[in-house]
Amino acid sequence: MSTSGEFLESYLPYVLRRADQALSESFYALLAGSNVGRSEWRVLAVLEDLGELSVLDLAEAALSPQPTVTHALRRLEGRSLIQRTAGKDDKRNRFISITPTGSELTQRLMSEALRLEEQALSEVADLDELVDHLRELTDAIKELPNTGLEMGA
Repeated sequence: MSTSGEFLESYLPYVLRRADQALSESFYALLAGSNVGRSEWRVLAVLEDLGELSVLDLAEAALSPQPTVTHALRRLEGRSLIQRTAGKDDKRNRFISITPTGSELTQRLMSEALRLEEQALSEVADLDELVDHLRELTDAIKELPNTGLEMGA
């Protein structure tokens, strides 16, 4: 049985997801072996890369819905990989930062992610142009008005 049909083979979101799955499969196994879920990984990677963030900013940067991030934060906090602090101006605001233990784990996982990516793409031509096009496409889509994108419009 074919894994996809004519529509799926030309539907960009599906093609991108298949590429993501193929490229990430080995890394996802490594995450599982490290007892780190995918949503937890995205949170840790964002915090390591960007530093302390509010929950809303963290959810946006992690490309995850806020409830998913909130659940991941509970699990990560339970493992002492992140910490929450109250805002200086408004104590109801919570800011999230990575702990030294979380940073050590994340840096190790980042190194492995890069190694696995390099290994998987070693036989593929230069991808810089593709990455640039995908960034341009993402920026252009974000600039589109939402009108006409609703179901049935």
